[in-house]
Amino acid sequence: MYKASCHCGNVNITVSNLPSAVTSCNCSICNRLGSLWAYYKPEEVNICINSEPTKTYLWGDKFIELHHCGICGCTTHYTSTEKCEEQRIAVNGRMLNLDTIQSIPIRKFDGADSWRFID
Repeated sequence: MYKASCHCGNVNITVSNLPSAVTSCNCSICNRLGSLWAYYKPEEVNICINSEPTKTYLWGDKFIELHHCGICGCTTHYTSTEKCEEQRIAVNGRMLNLDTIQSIPIRKFDGADSWRFID
């Protein structure tokens, strides 16, 4: 099991496996957040909120709901707002232990322009 958490420990995320890579996106929000996204099926992720619920942010086409801790403000994950067959949760790899996240290759995604991986 791998554990991720926000800075204050209010939001705790557990996953059973690490992804083969994380995604660094250069779209206007991901670039500002500095997030590294690890993608999972909803049943592969356990999210536990201790006291303060997450706050969400929807932007642009409103297809993803970015969740951040209501206490410390760390962006912990996002969920898809579309009801489609391939639902997914993206966990911000920056919430994992530093040694763990440094061991995972980073793929760069051009979300600002071409919507293609650029590596």
